[in-house]
Amino acid sequence: MCGIFGEYNLAGADRALVERMAQRLAHRGPDGFSVHADGVFAFGAGRLAIIDLNAPPGVLFSEDRQTAVAFNGEIYNHRALRAELENAGHHFATRTDTEVIVHGYEQWGRGVLDRLRGMFAVCVWDAAQRSMLLARDRAGEKPLYYAPAEGRLCFASEIKALLADAALPRALDAQAALAYFALGYIPAPHTPFQGVHKLQPGEYLTYDGKRVVTGQYWRPSMPAPEGWSYAESVVRTRAALAEAVEMRMMSDVPVGAFLSGGLDSSAVVALMRASASGPVRTFTVGFELPPGSTLDSKFNADARFAEAFARELGAEHHAITIREDDSLCRLLPHLICSMDEPIAQPSIIQTVFVAALARTQGVPVLLSGDGGDELFAGYPHFRSDQRLAAYLRLPAVVRALSTPLLERLPARFEAASRMAEKSRRIDPLSRYLAWKRMIDPADFGEALRLPDSGDVARALLERSLGPLLAAPQTPHFADRIAYAGLVSWLADDSNMRVDKLSMAMSVESRAPFEDHPLIDLALRIPLEHKLRGGTVKHVLKSAVQDIVPASVRNRPKWGFVPPASEWLRTVLRPLVERWLAPEYVAHVGVMQPEWVQQRVRGHIDRREYHLWPVWTALAFHLWHAVYIDEALRPEGTLTPEQVLSYSRQTTPAS
Repeated sequence: MCGIFGEYNLAGADRALVERMAQRLAHRGPDGFSVHADGVFAFGAGRLAIIDLNAPPGVLFSEDRQTAVAFNGEIYNHRALRAELENAGHHFATRTDTEVIVHGYEQWGRGVLDRLRGMFAVCVWDAAQRSMLLARDRAGEKPLYYAPAEGRLCFASEIKALLADAALPRALDAQAALAYFALGYIPAPHTPFQGVHKLQPGEYLTYDGKRVVTGQYWRPSMPAPEGWSYAESVVRTRAALAEAVEMRMMSDVPVGAFLSGGLDSSAVVALMRASASGPVRTFTVGFELPPGSTLDSKFNADARFAEAFARELGAEHHAITIREDDSLCRLLPHLICSMDEPIAQPSIIQTVFVAALARTQGVPVLLSGDGGDELFAGYPHFRSDQRLAAYLRLPAVVRALSTPLLERLPARFEAASRMAEKSRRIDPLSRYLAWKRMIDPADFGEALRLPDSGDVARALLERSLGPLLAAPQTPHFADRIAYAGLVSWLADDSNMRVDKLSMAMSVESRAPFEDHPLIDLALRIPLEHKLRGGTVKHVLKSAVQDIVPASVRNRPKWGFVPPASEWLRTVLRPLVERWLAPEYVAHVGVMQPEWVQQRVRGHIDRREYHLWPVWTALAFHLWHAVYIDEALRPEGTLTPEQVLSYSRQTTPAS
């Protein structure tokens, strides 16, 4: 089941409202839905059939109908839990993993959450207690939103379902917008809408019509690193990843994989082959670029590496080329609508194309390599921070003598060195933002029209990210950046993008690297094993060196990004000129039109490089036009076939 929704209302739940919510989530449940109403409570679930294809869609009940569950996700250890519950006397009516939660709640109450291994957003209705329980999985692979009011609470897998309630105002939460401009996403529990919240990873919520109670049933810990040898870290990593991949092959429908040509997705695909009965089905995208373009070697390298690796592995590989024309102007508003929240990542475009391609090829489940960089220190800035930390440990007199030498080094290293020198005197949040920001909060006074925006943003980010960056168990700031990325960015940026856009195509994405035992293991591996000899993800590369070729393991890191900088100047320019026009920016009233125009003109005229501030501003204003003003209404329904009509070709390759 892949979309849940409902209302608790002391005045009587509105079944018609809940059914409207179901219709807005039809893409998440193309195989049917059902709604259960019980006086003050009505809820339901749509179904994308993955396990036990003959099971009924929607809500499942206990034998006495006192416990009912609506569920989105997959429980990978459901067979073991089923056996345990059957031994305890429970009787099952289906083979679904959903029913394990029904009987698990009867047996263990809220403690059932501790036993679930998988990804999920779940609602449990306890008829005897007249109370509901909501929960989000540990890594935040599945989203779950809620809107509390006096005597009532609505919840859903996507905000667009909550907006079926006319009583919910379409009003911008200005503080959440500040977090977005700093980070490019909005950290939980905030959303861009006033009155709408989202559960954090590993969080539960209970509601009985009187009060909302939230709590954490799990959060990844950062203990002191284990005293493992490097070889032991390698062996443990391989075993944990192999188990996570094998568990995620569980399905009664075909399973494939996102294959980017990078280390993480290649490792997943190689391990899938060991569990698959036939060739693994892999999917990737490339980009149409002008003949002779210097961008080809950057932006189509992933597609070429993916095809070569798939051929070596004997995979059934499928690739498409995204057209570079005005069709992207028609597609992007659809994607913004699908996202519910503004997220400043151009990679939403590749994600939806890969999911659409898989769906049209009859593959509704895809494994991904998401999470590998956060767990195993895969980004170049981790290596830079490790080196700069060593530099900062030098005596001040040595650093002073080395300054003339640093000034002769390439500009990037010099700037990083100066940042590190400064970071010794500033707090962890400022140091984190030096790596990760979209727009520097120090510039908010010039960039934004909201009063005291820099101070307000600082306070919000300190509340959400400060505790993650102050973890005392590790002396390495690179570890703290990775931990913050795991708990916040991965859940509320990366996973949001992948879930919303995969599910828009009725495709389920599964991330083996986000298996919580693997997370626990990775956080105990010493940083020196992850960053060894100046090489990122060293321990992971060693763990898969027999199944992933050196050409993939040793590739320079290149993010999963399209040629968005050039698109802003060319095929997406009509959107830039319409929705970042000074008149519309002034109408929205959040950003300073002059500041936006300076960056737009500098970027389009190629005088300056402003991809991230321009894309961040564009995504926000498109979101505002779709959801707040309702001035932009994407035409028609976004279907896999419609998405693929914007591609140049579909090329199966064996």
